[in-house]
Amino acid sequence: MQKVAFVIDGWFMRKRIYQLKTFLYNGENIRKYCLKHLLKDDQLYRIFYYDTNPLSKKGHNPVSKKQVDFEKTSVAVQQIALLESLRSTPNVALRLGSFVWQNNAWVLNQDRLKSLISKKISIDDLDENDVKPAITQKGVDMKMGLDITPIAIKKLADKLVVITGDSDVVPALKLARREGMQVLLDPLKAVTRPDLREHVDYLQTHV
Repeated sequence: MQKVAFVIDGWFMRKRIYQLKTFLYNGENIRKYCLKHLLKDDQLYRIFYYDTNPLSKKGHNPVSKKQVDFEKTSVAVQQIALLESLRSTPNVALRLGSFVWQNNAWVLNQDRLKSLISKKISIDDLDENDVKPAITQKGVDMKMGLDITPIAIKKLADKLVVITGDSDVVPALKLARREGMQVLLDPLKAVTRPDLREHVDYLQTHV
């Protein structure tokens, strides 16, 4: 029997599941998906899920000039509901980083930017949904490493299943393998970076 631990980059998994339209994205279904990775005699140790609370700021949309309370947007409401569902899901440990809004800047949707550069559209054709705040996650990669390290060193689990597309977690994966853990990467059918693929034992997905 092997104990299996899961480490999930929530931002990555949510984006992929929405793109693939695989299942309703909530705590219960995330756990069900993880269980598909277990072999007959495997035992679930814990699912470590990493994400962020919604951006808790207000700003003015540069296109519409309207003030936006990011905590009250439909995206924020969905995120809050997701986090609450994860808190009540068995075997899940929720780890939250934070959002950083870079200089209160906004970024233009890539498709609209290409159309603007090629002069297929003009600035007057843009609407408020074509821009979004330039936010980045902070603290998530560090928290992933801080959890993987004791799991590996203390032999709390035998196998590690990592759901991510970010190679920043590679140092922790290298340590886990040195400590004797099997490391499986589930990229959810996304293109995998070579430096990430190099430091896992095998790839597997169930979408």
